[in-house]
Amino acid sequence: MDKLTISNKYVRFGISCFNLLYLFLISVLAMWTFLYTIELKNETTFYVVYIALNVIFFILMMMTRNQFFTRIVSLLLLIPVFVLVLFSSAPALFIPPFVVGVLMFFICGAGDTPKIIWGSFYLILFIVGIIVFYIISTLFGGSAVETILDSSVTDTAVTEEYDMGKIAELNANSVSPDGKYRYYIIDVQDNDRGKVIIVVEPNDMDINYRFFTLVEEGYSIRIAKYSTRGVTPDIEWVVNEDYDESGETTATSYKLRYRFGENVEWKTSTINIPTSKNYLTFLNVD
Repeated sequence: MDKLTISNKYVRFGISCFNLLYLFLISVLAMWTFLYTIELKNETTFYVVYIALNVIFFILMMMTRNQFFTRIVSLLLLIPVFVLVLFSSAPALFIPPFVVGVLMFFICGAGDTPKIIWGSFYLILFIVGIIVFYIISTLFGGSAVETILDSSVTDTAVTEEYDMGKIAELNANSVSPDGKYRYYIIDVQDNDRGKVIIVVEPNDMDINYRFFTLVEEGYSIRIAKYSTRGVTPDIEWVVNEDYDESGETTATSYKLRYRFGENVEWKTSTINIPTSKNYLTFLNVD
């Protein structure tokens, strides 16, 4: 292992400072997984780059394992990794930094006392924290399984319940003509007859990067719910115009018109997006 140590102390110090960037990047990624849904534009490209970055920083940290800043990164890294474990949409997002964090925790040059203290903290955090998170999610979110109906659904227990051709047509027109809103349909499987839910959310609050998009979900509203799953709704956008006293149009917006079944009366819902973000969307509370 000594062969991986850099002899020049200034270079070691510079690389050790640079390793702080790794802690920052993983912390930002953890924050994003909590605040947004991460949609990858090209999974293969993203994961190749992501794994390569983790490997590079692991090597740099190995070579400067006795430096102060590297020890700090090694001891603190598992905190944002814990958030990734809870909220990341795919295991591939948290496995690389988790492996790096565990290995560097034992390899770094920190003393035995800090390792014992932080090691005990992480055991409690991961074991108790995950159990508590699961219990809270079960109590508040229930045992219902929610599936967004789109082309990515492969579960035949879901697709056989709906007219997926019609769902595809609805999804193709899910964005309002002014580009401000979008809707999607959720299938809910529970211990009863299930549900079909129409959700509307802003379409202009997502953040686009080269390899992925941060999809904002904290401002969504569930505008319609049908108490039996398997019913494919009809949905369309309709113009909503406001007029002044002279009859002139002062503003134009859009409402959502929908019905659950061909022989059912159409209903129209005004879009009232919440003014404050809901940080508990992961609980899937109706």
